[in-house]
Amino acid sequence: MSKQIILDGVDPDKARIQTASGGQFHILDPRQDEINIEDIGHALSKMCRFTGHVRKFYSVAEHSVHASRIVPPQDALWALMHDSSESYIADMNRPLKHFTPVGPVYKEIEKKVMAAICEKFRLPEGQPESVTEADTALFYAEKEQLMPPMEWDTKWGVKETPAKVQVRCWNSDIAKTVFLYRFYELTNQL
Repeated sequence: MSKQIILDGVDPDKARIQTASGGQFHILDPRQDEINIEDIGHALSKMCRFTGHVRKFYSVAEHSVHASRIVPPQDALWALMHDSSESYIADMNRPLKHFTPVGPVYKEIEKKVMAAICEKFRLPEGQPESVTEADTALFYAEKEQLMPPMEWDTKWGVKETPAKVQVRCWNSDIAKTVFLYRFYELTNQL
């Protein structure tokens, strides 16, 4: 089912990218046949958390694997996939996404892409609360392990307790392999 986004003056058919597998993805009109787990794993393994402002490269793929391991088992696949839209539209840092006028447009596109991903992989469309909590706990653990100490005046989430996770900073090849292995493990395709 097409979930096309209409933006004034934008041709939705031209808003597409080429994927690592040689396919394409229509950003404003997400299509099921264009969503590919190998492309997702590849792209997330090459994207760095915190807009790259970390001591060592730390991929969104590794972050997602950690998330999948700290939620209840029934939410593990959702946690693994929670940032999958970023493989097609990249990410926007939290302050830009939440406190600027461009945030709502990005979040609308992100929501449509994520809805298509959920449909493709048969996930419920609403992100489980355990995934939101795990994402926030990981945010604090990652910040603690990968960034210089700094007091923030913005609090993200209800709890500020870091997850009990050891960040490994896998290189992109390892991150992709572990992400895909975890996907196939959770979908019983091993």
